[in-house]
Amino acid sequence: MYQSRIPDKYRIGKTYISITSPQNTINLIVEAVEKGISTYICVSNLHSVCYASSHPDYNEIMKASYINTPDGMPLIWMARLWGLKDVYRTMGPELFVTMLKNPNNGLKHFLLGDTDDTLVKIKSEYIKKYGALIVGTFSPPFINVDEYDYFAIAKMINDSNADIVWVSMTAPKQDYFAVNIKPLVEKKILIGVGAAFRYSIGLYKIPNSFFQKIGLTGIFMRKKSWGLFKWYVKHVLRLFEFSFKIIYRRFNGKKYYE
Repeated sequence: MYQSRIPDKYRIGKTYISITSPQNTINLIVEAVEKGISTYICVSNLHSVCYASSHPDYNEIMKASYINTPDGMPLIWMARLWGLKDVYRTMGPELFVTMLKNPNNGLKHFLLGDTDDTLVKIKSEYIKKYGALIVGTFSPPFINVDEYDYFAIAKMINDSNADIVWVSMTAPKQDYFAVNIKPLVEKKILIGVGAAFRYSIGLYKIPNSFFQKIGLTGIFMRKKSWGLFKWYVKHVLRLFEFSFKIIYRRFNGKKYYE
Protein backbone atom coordinates (compact mmCIF):
# COMPACT_ATOMS: atom_id res chain seq x y z
CA MET A 1 0.00 0.00 0.00
CA TYR A 2 1.25 3.47 -0.88
CA GLN A 3 0.70 5.97 1.89
CA SER A 4 1.58 9.09 -0.08
CA ARG A 5 -0.50 10.54 -2.87
CA ILE A 6 -0.03 12.91 -5.75
CA PRO A 7 -0.48 16.28 -4.06
CA ASP A 8 -3.21 18.74 -4.82
CA LYS A 9 -2.19 21.94 -6.56
CA TYR A 10 -2.95 25.57 -5.73
CA ARG A 11 -3.44 28.32 -8.24
CA ILE A 12 -1.06 31.21 -8.90
CA GLY A 13 -1.93 33.30 -11.93
CA LYS A 14 -2.90 30.87 -14.68
CA THR A 15 -0.99 27.85 -13.44
CA TYR A 16 -0.74 25.54 -10.42
CA ILE A 17 1.88 24.56 -7.85
CA SER A 18 1.86 21.34 -5.81
CA ILE A 19 0.98 21.21 -2.13
CA THR A 20 4.05 19.26 -1.10
CA SER A 21 7.28 19.17 0.90
CA PRO A 22 10.80 17.86 0.21
CA GLN A 23 10.17 14.51 1.91
CA ASN A 24 6.74 14.01 0.36
CA THR A 25 8.20 14.78 -3.06
CA ILE A 26 10.93 12.17 -2.53
CA ASN A 27 8.33 9.63 -1.38
CA LEU A 28 6.28 10.26 -4.51
CA ILE A 29 9.31 9.87 -6.76
CA VAL A 30 10.21 6.55 -5.14
CA GLU A 31 6.63 5.33 -5.47
CA ALA A 32 6.44 6.39 -9.13
CA VAL A 33 9.58 4.36 -9.85
CA GLU A 34 8.15 1.34 -8.02
CA LYS A 35 4.95 1.60 -10.05
CA GLY A 36 6.88 1.86 -13.33
CA ILE A 37 5.44 5.26 -14.19
CA SER A 38 7.00 7.42 -16.90
CA THR A 39 6.46 11.07 -16.04
CA TYR A 40 8.16 14.41 -15.44
CA ILE A 41 8.43 16.87 -12.58
CA CYS A 42 8.78 20.65 -12.87
CA VAL A 43 10.86 22.40 -10.24
CA SER A 44 8.99 25.69 -10.27
CA ASN A 45 9.79 29.20 -9.07
CA LEU A 46 8.28 32.65 -9.58
CA HIS A 47 9.86 32.89 -13.03
CA SER A 48 8.18 29.61 -14.02
CA VAL A 49 4.80 30.93 -12.91
CA CYS A 50 5.29 34.23 -14.75
CA TYR A 51 6.39 32.42 -17.91
CA ALA A 52 3.48 29.97 -17.74
CA SER A 53 1.01 32.81 -17.30
CA SER A 54 2.08 34.35 -20.61
CA HIS A 55 2.95 31.20 -22.60
CA PRO A 56 -0.02 28.79 -22.96
CA ASP A 57 2.13 25.92 -24.22
CA TYR A 58 4.33 26.01 -21.14
CA ASN A 59 1.28 26.40 -18.92
CA GLU A 60 -0.03 23.12 -20.35
CA ILE A 61 3.30 21.47 -19.54
CA MET A 62 3.02 22.57 -15.92
CA LYS A 63 -0.61 21.50 -15.67
CA ALA A 64 0.23 18.01 -16.96
CA SER A 65 3.26 17.43 -14.73
CA TYR A 66 3.38 14.82 -11.98
CA ILE A 67 4.50 17.44 -9.45
CA ASN A 68 5.31 21.16 -9.64
CA THR A 69 7.57 21.62 -6.64
CA PRO A 70 7.52 25.08 -4.98
CA ASP A 71 11.16 26.07 -5.44
CA GLY A 72 11.16 29.66 -4.21
CA MET A 73 9.78 31.53 -1.21
CA PRO A 74 7.37 33.68 -3.26
CA LEU A 75 5.44 30.50 -4.09
CA ILE A 76 5.26 29.67 -0.39
CA TRP A 77 3.96 33.17 0.32
CA MET A 78 1.25 32.62 -2.30
CA ALA A 79 0.28 29.35 -0.59
CA ARG A 80 -0.07 31.18 2.72
CA LEU A 81 -2.30 33.77 1.05
CA TRP A 82 -4.57 30.88 0.07
CA GLY A 83 -4.54 29.76 3.70
CA LEU A 84 -2.45 26.67 2.95
CA LYS A 85 -0.05 25.65 5.72
CA ASP A 86 1.24 22.29 4.43
CA VAL A 87 3.35 23.68 1.59
CA TYR A 88 7.12 23.73 2.06
CA ARG A 89 9.90 24.95 -0.15
CA THR A 90 11.24 22.08 -2.27
CA MET A 91 14.39 23.23 -4.05
CA GLY A 92 15.77 21.39 -7.06
CA PRO A 93 19.44 21.46 -5.94
CA GLU A 94 18.61 20.14 -2.47
CA LEU A 95 16.31 17.46 -3.88
CA PHE A 96 19.06 16.32 -6.26
CA VAL A 97 21.77 16.13 -3.59
CA THR A 98 19.51 14.42 -1.03
CA MET A 99 18.55 11.67 -3.45
CA LEU A 100 22.10 11.08 -4.71
CA LYS A 101 23.29 10.71 -1.11
CA ASN A 102 20.76 7.95 -0.42
CA PRO A 103 21.70 4.90 -2.51
CA ASN A 104 19.89 2.59 -0.09
CA ASN A 105 16.62 3.12 -1.97
CA GLY A 106 18.23 1.45 -4.99
CA LEU A 107 17.30 4.23 -7.42
CA LYS A 108 19.60 4.60 -10.42
CA HIS A 109 20.39 8.06 -11.74
CA PHE A 110 21.20 9.49 -15.18
CA LEU A 111 22.69 13.01 -15.26
CA LEU A 112 21.89 15.03 -18.37
CA GLY A 113 23.19 18.56 -18.83
CA ASP A 114 26.05 20.94 -18.02
CA THR A 115 29.64 20.17 -19.09
CA ASP A 116 31.60 16.92 -19.18
CA ASP A 117 33.93 18.34 -16.54
CA THR A 118 31.03 19.02 -14.15
CA LEU A 119 29.59 15.55 -14.71
CA VAL A 120 32.95 13.88 -14.04
CA LYS A 121 33.30 15.82 -10.78
CA ILE A 122 29.82 14.83 -9.62
CA LYS A 123 30.46 11.15 -10.36
CA SER A 124 33.84 11.22 -8.65
CA GLU A 125 32.52 12.88 -5.50
CA TYR A 126 29.14 11.21 -5.05
CA ILE A 127 30.07 7.68 -6.05
CA LYS A 128 33.18 7.70 -3.88
CA LYS A 129 31.68 9.40 -0.80
CA TYR A 130 28.10 8.17 -0.85
CA GLY A 131 27.94 5.21 -3.20
CA ALA A 132 25.52 7.09 -5.48
CA LEU A 133 24.07 4.87 -8.21
CA ILE A 134 24.94 7.08 -11.18
CA VAL A 135 24.57 4.82 -14.22
CA GLY A 136 24.95 7.33 -17.04
CA THR A 137 25.78 10.92 -17.97
CA PHE A 138 25.48 13.07 -21.06
CA SER A 139 26.51 16.66 -21.73
CA PRO A 140 24.29 17.81 -24.61
CA PRO A 141 25.27 20.56 -27.02
CA PHE A 142 23.93 24.05 -26.36
CA ILE A 143 21.29 24.23 -29.08
CA ASN A 144 17.60 24.99 -29.45
CA VAL A 145 15.39 22.53 -27.60
CA ASP A 146 13.81 21.34 -30.87
CA GLU A 147 17.17 20.50 -32.44
CA TYR A 148 18.25 17.60 -30.20
CA ASP A 149 18.45 14.06 -31.51
CA TYR A 150 15.89 12.78 -29.02
CA PHE A 151 15.94 9.22 -30.35
CA ALA A 152 19.70 8.89 -29.81
CA ILE A 153 19.54 10.47 -26.35
CA ALA A 154 16.57 8.30 -25.36
CA LYS A 155 18.45 5.15 -26.43
CA MET A 156 21.37 6.19 -24.24
CA ILE A 157 19.03 6.71 -21.27
CA ASN A 158 17.12 3.45 -21.82
CA ASP A 159 20.33 1.45 -22.20
CA SER A 160 21.56 2.78 -18.85
CA ASN A 161 18.53 1.30 -17.01
CA ALA A 162 18.27 4.52 -14.99
CA ASP A 163 15.15 5.23 -12.94
CA ILE A 164 15.56 9.00 -12.67
CA VAL A 165 16.86 11.40 -15.32
CA TRP A 166 18.07 14.69 -13.86
CA VAL A 167 17.97 17.44 -16.51
CA SER A 168 20.24 20.37 -15.67
CA MET A 169 19.32 23.11 -18.12
CA THR A 170 17.80 26.54 -17.70
CA ALA A 171 14.06 26.74 -17.12
CA PRO A 172 11.79 26.48 -19.02
CA LYS A 173 14.07 24.76 -21.59
CA GLN A 174 14.59 21.73 -19.33
CA ASP A 175 10.84 21.16 -19.05
CA TYR A 176 10.30 21.39 -22.81
CA PHE A 177 13.15 18.88 -23.16
CA ALA A 178 11.52 16.52 -20.66
CA VAL A 179 8.19 16.63 -22.48
CA ASN A 180 9.85 16.03 -25.85
CA ILE A 181 11.81 12.97 -24.70
CA LYS A 182 9.21 11.48 -22.35
CA PRO A 183 7.42 9.37 -25.04
CA LEU A 184 10.75 7.81 -26.02
CA VAL A 185 11.99 6.62 -22.63
CA GLU A 186 10.80 3.63 -20.65
CA LYS A 187 9.66 3.98 -17.04
CA LYS A 188 11.71 7.08 -16.26
CA ILE A 189 11.11 10.06 -13.98
CA LEU A 190 12.43 13.21 -15.65
CA ILE A 191 13.24 16.08 -13.30
CA GLY A 192 14.47 19.50 -14.44
CA VAL A 193 16.75 20.92 -11.75
CA GLY A 194 18.42 24.00 -13.25
CA ALA A 195 21.84 24.72 -11.73
CA ALA A 196 21.69 21.75 -9.34
CA PHE A 197 24.72 20.01 -10.85
CA ARG A 198 27.01 22.95 -10.11
CA TYR A 199 25.47 23.46 -6.72
CA SER A 200 26.15 19.81 -5.84
CA ILE A 201 29.93 20.26 -6.23
CA GLY A 202 30.12 23.69 -4.60
CA LEU A 203 30.42 25.88 -7.71
CA TYR A 204 27.19 27.67 -6.76
CA LYS A 205 26.16 28.52 -3.23
CA ILE A 206 22.71 28.77 -1.68
CA PRO A 207 22.56 31.60 0.90
CA ASN A 208 21.68 31.22 4.54
CA SER A 209 18.10 30.80 5.71
CA PHE A 210 17.54 34.54 6.26
CA PHE A 211 18.11 35.45 2.61
CA GLN A 212 16.09 32.42 1.52
CA LYS A 213 13.13 33.46 3.66
CA ILE A 214 13.03 36.97 2.19
CA GLY A 215 13.14 35.60 -1.35
CA LEU A 216 16.65 36.72 -2.38
CA THR A 217 18.19 33.34 -3.16
CA GLY A 218 18.46 34.23 -6.85
CA ILE A 219 20.86 37.08 -6.16
CA PHE A 220 23.38 34.56 -4.84
CA MET A 221 22.71 32.01 -7.58
CA ARG A 222 23.09 34.42 -10.51
CA LYS A 223 25.73 36.82 -11.75
CA LYS A 224 25.06 40.23 -10.26
CA SER A 225 24.31 42.83 -12.92
CA TRP A 226 21.94 45.59 -13.98
CA GLY A 227 20.00 42.95 -15.86
CA LEU A 228 19.48 41.01 -12.64
CA PHE A 229 18.09 44.13 -10.94
CA LYS A 230 15.61 44.64 -13.78
CA TRP A 231 14.70 40.95 -13.59
CA TYR A 232 13.83 41.31 -9.92
CA VAL A 233 11.79 44.48 -10.44
CA LYS A 234 9.78 42.81 -13.21
CA HIS A 235 9.07 39.71 -11.15
CA VAL A 236 8.26 41.61 -7.96
CA LEU A 237 5.60 43.51 -9.89
CA ARG A 238 4.13 40.23 -11.10
CA LEU A 239 4.26 38.93 -7.53
CA PHE A 240 2.08 41.82 -6.38
CA GLU A 241 -0.29 41.09 -9.26
CA PHE A 242 -0.60 37.41 -8.33
CA SER A 243 -1.05 38.29 -4.64
CA PHE A 244 -3.86 40.72 -5.39
CA LYS A 245 -5.63 38.15 -7.57
CA ILE A 246 -5.45 35.50 -4.82
CA ILE A 247 -6.86 37.93 -2.24
CA TYR A 248 -9.60 38.98 -4.66
CA ARG A 249 -10.49 35.37 -5.49
CA ARG A 250 -10.64 34.38 -1.82
CA PHE A 251 -12.83 37.41 -1.08
CA ASN A 252 -15.22 36.17 -3.77
CA GLY A 253 -15.38 32.67 -2.30
CA LYS A 254 -12.98 30.87 -4.64
CA LYS A 255 -10.95 27.89 -3.42
CA TYR A 256 -7.20 27.44 -3.85
CA TYR A 257 -7.72 24.98 -6.70
CA GLU A 258 -10.20 27.15 -8.65
